[in-house]
Amino acid sequence: MDLGLFYQIQVPKPWDDQSETRKFQEMMEQVCFAEEIGMTSVWFVEHHFRSEWSHSSAPDITLAALSQRTTNMRLGIAVVLAPLHHPLNVASRMATLDVISGGRVDLGIGRSGYPYQMLPYGSDLADVSEMVEEYLQIIPGAWTEETFGFEGKHYQIPPREVIPKPVQKPHPPIWQAVSQEFTAEKVGRQGLGCLAQTSVGLERAEGLIQIYRDAIANLEPATKLVYQRVAGNTVGLCMENRQQAFERAEAIIDWYREQQRIRDSYVWQGYDPAKVPDDYQWHYQRAVNADTARADEVTSRRLIEEGGRFCIGDPDDCIKYIEDYERMGVDEIMPLFQVGPVTHAEVMETLRLFGKYIIPHFKEKARRDALAADD
Repeated sequence: MDLGLFYQIQVPKPWDDQSETRKFQEMMEQVCFAEEIGMTSVWFVEHHFRSEWSHSSAPDITLAALSQRTTNMRLGIAVVLAPLHHPLNVASRMATLDVISGGRVDLGIGRSGYPYQMLPYGSDLADVSEMVEEYLQIIPGAWTEETFGFEGKHYQIPPREVIPKPVQKPHPPIWQAVSQEFTAEKVGRQGLGCLAQTSVGLERAEGLIQIYRDAIANLEPATKLVYQRVAGNTVGLCMENRQQAFERAEAIIDWYREQQRIRDSYVWQGYDPAKVPDDYQWHYQRAVNADTARADEVTSRRLIEEGGRFCIGDPDDCIKYIEDYERMGVDEIMPLFQVGPVTHAEVMETLRLFGKYIIPHFKEKARRDALAADD
C-alpha cells in the first residue's frame, strides 16, 4: 500500500489579499514534509470557477514547482479536463513535466461532471465522452511516435513531430476517474489506472473496484501501457486523541458537505434538461435530486464514527481505514488533508503522525509479506 496526498487547494471565505498565496505556500511546505516522512505521491485536481472548493485550475504549473522541491514523489493530475484543452497541448506540457521531474508523472484524464466548467471554454456535454476517447489515442501517439497525425471527429492533426518526449517508456501511466459502474468496466477493459473515491464507503467502493478488476480479464488496451492500479482518495485527519479528531473533523466534514450542496445548486443552472445526454444523466440526477437525497442523510459526526468513508481518527483508526481498502485491492490511498477550515498546523500534525505510526506500519507489513513470499 502506497500513501500519498490529494489536493483541491481549498480556500474558504472570508478572504484577505493573501489567502490564496498563503494556501499555496502552506501546500508546498506540506508536500515537502510528506516526502521526508515517506509518502510516495501527490495529486492535484483541475477545477475552474469553483470558488472556495478548489483553486487548482493550473495543476501542471503547481506540479512543475513541486518537481523542483521533491526528488522521489510521483506527480499526478486527477484529472485533466479533456473538454478544456487540446490534447497536443496536454501531451507537450505533461511530457515537459516528465522531463524536468526525472520521469515522475501520472496523467489522469476526465470529462468534468457538469456543464458549468465546460461552457466558457466552448465545449458541450454531447461531445466530451468522444473527446476523451480520442485523447486516449492522441496523447500516447504523440508521446511515442516520431511523427504523429490523427483524423478523428473532434481533432484533426496533420503529421507533426511532437516534442519533447516523456522520460518514462513507453509513456507515463494514464488514469481515469471512476464513479459509475459503466466507467469502471470501461477503464478496466482499456487497461488504465483507476482513480476511485473511497469516501463513498466500503460497499460502494468495493463494487466499483471489483468491476474494474474483472474487466481487466478482457483487456482491449487503449494505450501503449497497461497499468492495472487503483488509487483511492478521501478526507483525512489524524490526531493522537480520537475523540478530539472526531470533534474537529465534524466541523470540517460539515463544511465539505455544505460546499457539495452549494455546487449542486448552481452547476446545472441554465442548462436545458432535455439536452442532457444519456451518459450524463447520472451526474445530472445526482445534482438536481441532491436536496431530496440529503434530507434523510445522517450527520457528519455519525458518518465519521461509523467509519469506512473518511480516514479520520487516531493512528489506529487511520491504519484500519487504509487496511480495509488494501484488502479489496486498492494500491494507493491519497487523503485530502487540506480541507476547508483545517489549519496548516493541523495538516502538519496529521502528517507527523502518519510519519511516526502509519507509514512505518505499512512498510513493516510490506517487509513481512516479502519475506513470506520468499519462503
